Amino acid sequence: MTGDGERAILFASEYYPPFAPGGAEWTNAAWAAALARRGHRVVVVTPNYGAAPRETEAGVDVVRVPFPLKLTPGQGQARGLVHRNPLWDHYFAACIKRVARRHDARVIHAQGKGALVASRLAARELGRPVLATLRDLGLICPLGSCPLFEPWETFDCSTRQYLGKCVPFHLEHYHGHAGPGRRASLWLSLRLAWVGHWAPRRTLGTMDGIVSVSRGFLEIFPARIVPTGRRHVVYPLPPSVAVPTAAEAARVRRDLGVGDGPLVLYAGKRSLGKGTPVLLEALERIRMAVPGVRFAFAGKGETRLPARDDIHSLDVIPHAQLFPLYCAADVVVSPSVWPEPMSRIIIEAMHFGRPVVATDVGGSPEAVERGVTGLLVRKNDVGALADAIVVLLRDPARRERMGVAAQARVAAVFGEDKIVASLLDAYAAAGRRPA
Repeated sequence: MTGDGERAILFASEYYPPFAPGGAEWTNAAWAAALARRGHRVVVVTPNYGAAPRETEAGVDVVRVPFPLKLTPGQGQARGLVHRNPLWDHYFAACIKRVARRHDARVIHAQGKGALVASRLAARELGRPVLATLRDLGLICPLGSCPLFEPWETFDCSTRQYLGKCVPFHLEHYHGHAGPGRRASLWLSLRLAWVGHWAPRRTLGTMDGIVSVSRGFLEIFPARIVPTGRRHVVYPLPPSVAVPTAAEAARVRRDLGVGDGPLVLYAGKRSLGKGTPVLLEALERIRMAVPGVRFAFAGKGETRLPARDDIHSLDVIPHAQLFPLYCAADVVVSPSVWPEPMSRIIIEAMHFGRPVVATDVGGSPEAVERGVTGLLVRKNDVGALADAIVVLLRDPARRERMGVAAQARVAAVFGEDKIVASLLDAYAAAGRRPA
């Protein structure tokens, strides 16, 4: 504690905007800025992939430490074991220690699994409490494939499960056309990934606090991996921008070439886990029920989109276009199959007053109030997904009511005061644990 209630907090992460492979990095930036707005000193330590070594953004000091790998700002990320090896762990730990001492950080918060071991090493030497944010299944299974074919309520991948089921599933569904040489290389790299995940997995249980972005996601982890007495739920924050006007929504729709007609928006990575193939299978049913409907896919991924006039592949688009596009859409869809931690797409869509059709997995039911702010369906249920989208497309008045309710729910559940209080409670609890 420094001063009257002020905390000095260090975020450690292998990525930080503008280098943001997914929504997690934007959540980190939003948390950091919210803490800074309330008078707390926040410093972020992250590798420098090709940006200014030091900068202050939204009151947050960002220190980018030297790193040989360079990336283009956006969703690019390092491959292989770049952030999962002892050399990286000890180098990044030294960087964290140096910055923590300079900024007198009293708590260290590891925001990515690649920063977990380094943060623990640094915190142990400094005598500081350390927390980790749990956002994906990579600490249990490097591939995260198990929930795609196993109906587990609690999740714990074993070596036999990984090598006997997860790896073959991954090779079949993601590299089915690879030749023998390529498959042998992939098999070796996937075995190394299993070895590389053990250090952060073991480290997770030694953390003073575990933060997850939803209760539903946290509950799938067994207590022996994530101790129950150290669990905290801290939701992501919605965008701190005004809702775009109807004119802005119409302009971005025109600029992106989406055209007229009812619009269904899917935003995010196109993959099996995100349920993109399930949505694609549902499109024909939606077309038959709602003539003139159009589908926009904002994002990239391994799932290929059919070449049709009513399907618009927008790739990755900046927030300046994505946010108005939410307002241009009639329905936003999140058809995830794997246990979604807490989709920023859902929160953003609700913030901008859009009804959401989502699957009842992970943290999604904590965001979408069934029948009030959107509709929830079972995962992998093509018919239910199509029917829910059609119901909303055919009922503009209901969409309007749900959009208003969605904005009210975001303000009530995902308000900045609540989120910051949850973070500070987690830090205080971690600080009370015996060294």
